[in-house]
Amino acid sequence: MDIKEKVLKGREERALLINRYLTDFSIVISIKANIPGGDKKNFLSYMIINAFTFLINDFKDSKHYYHSNDDGPFIIIVCRERNALSIKNKIIEIEEKHELGRLVDIDVYDKKGKISRNVKRKCYLCDDDAFNCIRTNKHKYEEVMKYITDITNEYYQKRIYDLIDFSILAELNLDPKFGLVTPDSSGSHSDMDYSLMIEAKNAIIPYLIEMFFVSCQIKDISKLINTLQEIGLRAETDMFSITKGVNAYKGLIFNLGLMVSCFGYKISQFTTKNIFDLSKDFSKLLFKDYKYDANTYGDIIYRKYQLSGVKGEALTGFIHVQEGLKILKDFSWDSRIKTLIYYITNIEDTSFLKRAKSLEYYYSVKDMFTELNSDNIDEVKSLNDYCIKNHLSFGGSADLLVLTVFAKKTQDFLFKFT
Repeated sequence: MDIKEKVLKGREERALLINRYLTDFSIVISIKANIPGGDKKNFLSYMIINAFTFLINDFKDSKHYYHSNDDGPFIIIVCRERNALSIKNKIIEIEEKHELGRLVDIDVYDKKGKISRNVKRKCYLCDDDAFNCIRTNKHKYEEVMKYITDITNEYYQKRIYDLIDFSILAELNLDPKFGLVTPDSSGSHSDMDYSLMIEAKNAIIPYLIEMFFVSCQIKDISKLINTLQEIGLRAETDMFSITKGVNAYKGLIFNLGLMVSCFGYKISQFTTKNIFDLSKDFSKLLFKDYKYDANTYGDIIYRKYQLSGVKGEALTGFIHVQEGLKILKDFSWDSRIKTLIYYITNIEDTSFLKRAKSLEYYYSVKDMFTELNSDNIDEVKSLNDYCIKNHLSFGGSADLLVLTVFAKKTQDFLFKFT
């Protein structure tokens, strides 16, 4: 069976599946990428249809199912709403106005069959009728695929940038913040200030976006890990160049880079694993042959106290971030400060231990945060002053706050996150 026959068979399978759903439901909605050629299951197809998963929440008493065959991946939404025509009109508006609307076919079916458009769709590349361009092979395959690739990348480039930028700034702009850098204070950091952190942020974001895109394209996790490590090293080099050797975001490059990569891997295929399970899988491979270095502080602390720090968080699938998501109700100051305090009191923050200098003092400061009433701003400011006076800071906890904001924002960005 050649590729064309396999594609046709896949279409027949989808049609039969839709008919079966229609025996139990009044309306069926099919979401499928409109990709030319024989490779219908490439990463672009998954990225395109995932941009429309917001539709899953738009219908009452609905269910959704993920499928894939030689005609490509597709999502089926079934519901018992009665007005199929109004749904179709809504879908047409989405296809016309959404930035990737031309790249997707969202078909609506009721008991009578498929509901057709009154207005024919335009071609990707010209104003001609799309069907005419397809029938006459008006445009070269390479030309069409370049357009699809460019517009999909542009769509995700902007949104991933906004997600990462928002997440980092949500932590950086939190003030007061227990010795960490804020817009109005360098906190406990004599070598850092707000402008330096902004420069460091701007330096690392392009590399985090690069991690996202390669994770959409490389399915072999072992190969992907090697590529991600190489990108991470370049990000560190660029950051240190910008900051003149100051370690502003080295930990975040690893933490957020891992989560961004798992997000890209997640949305570019139909995997049943959520982003936290994927981060656990990625981390196990990443640290499989890890040899502890007697010269690094994190490894010395692990040998001495068995505190695993960032490695431990990643290997658990960021279990504390999963809990932190329950605390971060919104992005208000109150919600962010409570989430940060949760991390300070609960995680193994080796950057904090380094400044505390002893395990006894480390735990005594944690006790201060356990007793802190975060609703009392005077208490918060007083403990912040104490941390600055005693040169304390909580870089690992700050990183996890960034991850939590990113995870929450991503849940809003695409429905199928977990």
